[in-house]
Amino acid sequence: MDSTDVRNGSATGGASDSLTERIVAAVAETDDQSVDDLEPLYEVIDPDALNTLFGPHVDGSSRTVGEISFQYAGYWVTVSSEYVIDIEPKDG
Repeated sequence: MDSTDVRNGSATGGASDSLTERIVAAVAETDDQSVDDLEPLYEVIDPDALNTLFGPHVDGSSRTVGEISFQYAGYWVTVSSEYVIDIEPKDG
C-alpha cells in the first residue's frame, strides 16, 4: 500500500487508498492525532458523492479539472481532480 505524502499542508496519496481515506489520514497527520480520534468524514460530506465527483467520466476518460472545498475537523480541506489534498486551518 502506498502511503499518503503530506507536505506544507498538501497531500497526495497512493492509488490503493480511497480518496476519503487519504483525506482523513492527511487531516489526522496534520493535526498529529489518530484517524480514530476524528469525527467520521460522512458527517460533513457524502464520501460516495466525493468519490464519484472525481471518478472517471462515463466513457472512462479522466476528469482533468475541478476542486471542492469543505470544512472538516477544524480545517478547510480542498481536493482537486488530480487528487491533491490541501489542508488549511479554518481560522487561518
